[in-house]
Amino acid sequence: MDPLRVLLVEDDDDNRELMAEVLAASGCEVLSASSGQDGLKQLSEHSVDVVVTDIGMPGMGGLELARAAKRIAPRVPVVVVTGWAERDDIAAARGRDVDAVLIKPVDPDALTRTVSDVAQGRGPP
Repeated sequence: MDPLRVLLVEDDDDNRELMAEVLAASGCEVLSASSGQDGLKQLSEHSVDVVVTDIGMPGMGGLELARAAKRIAPRVPVVVVTGWAERDDIAAARGRDVDAVLIKPVDPDALTRTVSDVAQGRGPP
């Protein structure tokens, strides 16, 4: 079976590097982007199985990215990562543009399990 291809969009270099390492160690192929705009560009150029994006980014935030990603690739699940507790805008996007939500600091096992689950259509744990 081919490895899952994950597009990881995170503006914080340290968080992006750490999450990319965790995903790669679990056998995923990781494409990284440091902004929502770069993430959309990569999504339009590459086939991916899952998008993982931070919510709080300058410019295009993660929820805006999730909406745009669903227009480009409607079947690709989107996992958002946030440092905030469940907010109304996140709750409203869930099930429409957002397939799963992870709270920072992200547990490595939860990250890999959630990516695997949404890629297989099982939804969030």
